[in-house]
Amino acid sequence: MTFNFDRVFAAAFAIALSAVAMATAIVPATPTLIA
Repeated sequence: MTFNFDRVFAAAFAIALSAVAMATAIVPATPTLIA
């Protein structure tokens, strides 16, 4: 079984980082969308 943990961890970290960046981009715009 070939399992590259470093690559999986890097991919998960990149996905989490992009999710945080997307959340920080969406949250300031949410009050304008609601209003």
